[in-house]
Amino acid sequence: MKILAFETSCDDTAVAIVENGTDVLANVRVSQVEHSKWGGVVPEIAARLHAENWRGALEKCLAEASLTVEDVDYIAVTAGPGLQTSLLTGTTAASFLSQFFHKKIIPVQHIRGHINSIILDRTVEEIKYPVLVLTVSGGHTDMFLQTSTTEIEKLGGTLDDAAGEAFDKCAKMLGLGYPGGPIVSKEAEKGDRKKFPFPRPLLGKESLDFSFSGIKAAVYRTVEAAKESGSFSIGSDSSSNSNFIADVCASFEQAAVDVFVKKVSRTLVRFQIKAVHFTGGVSANTAIRGALQEVCEKNKIEFRVPERFSYCTDNAAMIGAEAFLQYQKNPEIAQIQFIDCDSRLSV
Repeated sequence: MKILAFETSCDDTAVAIVENGTDVLANVRVSQVEHSKWGGVVPEIAARLHAENWRGALEKCLAEASLTVEDVDYIAVTAGPGLQTSLLTGTTAASFLSQFFHKKIIPVQHIRGHINSIILDRTVEEIKYPVLVLTVSGGHTDMFLQTSTTEIEKLGGTLDDAAGEAFDKCAKMLGLGYPGGPIVSKEAEKGDRKKFPFPRPLLGKESLDFSFSGIKAAVYRTVEAAKESGSFSIGSDSSSNSNFIADVCASFEQAAVDVFVKKVSRTLVRFQIKAVHFTGGVSANTAIRGALQEVCEKNKIEFRVPERFSYCTDNAAMIGAEAFLQYQKNPEIAQIQFIDCDSRLSV
């Protein structure tokens, strides 16, 4: 079964073709670098660029797979959550193709796509359940207990700022640009992880929820104090400036690492887990990956991340994978229809 999938929930225009849920025939993503000057995604700009980019992304995807729209069996699209205006471009494009080519369409929940991105370029049979899934993507930081490819229970989530947002805001405070995650991680490699004692919000010994607003606020106070003292100024290339940036990034990243390690360790005590899966954009962070790998080795359970970095960030291949799994559970989900988007669509 070949599925043509669209993903436009935020600022990446993505189109992919996935066969039988795991084999990626083509995976195209067009990033919107225009947001870097603003330090974050501007919804109106994102929507306009999606409208400009989706046809080119589709044509490139079909060319890479040596297929036409007539050759695919179904169409899939992210219906939510995400930015309403961005989602609308994807659902409109996919719905138009569904009507024009008379192809049934499958709506997909974005976070479920991240959760099951783990099966891309793998066999479904190699994954043994139950699995603890830590999904950290954009405005989402969530933990799920997954007992099958389609049975998922939320254990905890972010109560305020998500980790990805905190990385972006940390980078913005330091004048490092957008997206902040990769930049902060790179700077952190050069810094002292114990330089600044940023908080580790654990919300009580029983909590499986997350909060990153306290860490973000502590970074803000540290940066503002350095500006006032004259020891830091955005844009300066002095060695003291560079050292300060590296130390802030390292201390911030270590605080995030410690929170994730504690929450995952806490969950492993409560549930009989056979593996931990780390998915979403932040799963590309090598420091967090390494720390969670150690936790799993200590507990003698498997640890998995998506097979490629391109499957960590928002991508359409994961939407094709999730659509396939949902179809296997309920073929009636595929219909000739116009998909309405929902910016708050729940798992």
